[in-house]
Amino acid sequence: MTLRRLWSVAGAALLGLTLGLTALPPSAAHAGTCAPIGSGGSAAARRAIEAACGFVGQHYAWAGGHDGLPGPSQGEVDESDPIDSAHDPEYWSFDCSGLVRYAWYAATGVDLLGPGTVEDHYLTQSRKTTNQVFSAAQGTTPLQPGDILYYADLGHTTIYLGGGKMVEARESGDFVKVSDWRADRYYGAIRIGGTQPDPPYRHPGLGSSFKTWGSPAYRTTRTGGTATFTGTGHSVLVRVLCQADGQSVTAGGYTNHIWSYLPDYRLWVNNVFIQGPAVLPGVPACTQYPEIGGGYTPPGGGGNGCVDGSVPDGAGARSPRTATVLGRTIELRYSDATECAWGRITNGTIGDQVWTDRSTDNGATWTAKLGLTAITSGTDAFTTQWNDSGVVMRACGRPAGRTDEVCTSWF
Repeated sequence: MTLRRLWSVAGAALLGLTLGLTALPPSAAHAGTCAPIGSGGSAAARRAIEAACGFVGQHYAWAGGHDGLPGPSQGEVDESDPIDSAHDPEYWSFDCSGLVRYAWYAATGVDLLGPGTVEDHYLTQSRKTTNQVFSAAQGTTPLQPGDILYYADLGHTTIYLGGGKMVEARESGDFVKVSDWRADRYYGAIRIGGTQPDPPYRHPGLGSSFKTWGSPAYRTTRTGGTATFTGTGHSVLVRVLCQADGQSVTAGGYTNHIWSYLPDYRLWVNNVFIQGPAVLPGVPACTQYPEIGGGYTPPGGGGNGCVDGSVPDGAGARSPRTATVLGRTIELRYSDATECAWGRITNGTIGDQVWTDRSTDNGATWTAKLGLTAITSGTDAFTTQWNDSGVVMRACGRPAGRTDEVCTSWF
């Protein structure tokens, strides 16, 4: 399998450094009261509500939350509604079933629902003898906080809060929000039963958010075994609590021995699979958390000093390669001083995308969509910068809502 296929799903670089493709903080305008209302609901159900409510105010992202581990991931354009969903790839968030899937994972530590459709979730859960199923005709009378609600002939799902309220990721252009329970097109509900323990070592409110490269292998230990790409899935936004030394892993031409602990999953992932430098900035050593443990030794220095995923310094940069598509100009920008390269799109419109590809074999195979960025305002955007020492790179772009795509030649 080529690096192009393995990494073609990679999104933008380190959270907070990339234009577009951001996980936005909750919007106060949509962050109304979100909590269990009244009594009832298991402890796990109430934890599921807490997890879902943590995303109130985030943008809806079609297809978000369906790849790799449960969690926010980069949205996609819904081909059945390309206009309203044109900006969904700019957000790292959830669609309706992605939100419900993550909420119940966060509550139980088990991916009860999986990455399927709303209908898949309903059919699977409705057959479990430990669960309770309620019909549309019963309305809200039997419902308790945490029950999973279904709408639109199994085309939409929400979580019931109680008191006639629910939390949902409703549609493109909207936000994760608290809504009134709706009788219109209500299909019914399912109550998750059985014993659902509260997983340990959550460390709520701590850690930093980073994006993964595609869908890497996550492990319960940072030593032994093999850590490789699965070759499927989208990049996921993960919360990193701390980092520690472990087994060296090589992927995409990079080697790293530092691993990050993900408290939401109680798993480890090697930093070679996380978008950012070898040592993640602002993340402490795991010696700070005795129950996890482990320190780290930074990789040796040297090289040309170009840090993958960093913000480009345009001083003295040039554009050795350019291309055009539908009036837009795509440039590969390059700094001779640092041997960094990045992509830029000009004369575009909101939603237009630009990214860079990097190849170690003169373009036979390549690591795709490094720094994938979209125009969010104005007519221009640029990617983060990437080490172009001893390799070849190119810049590519695509107008919003279209399949027309163009790349510069390799440089």
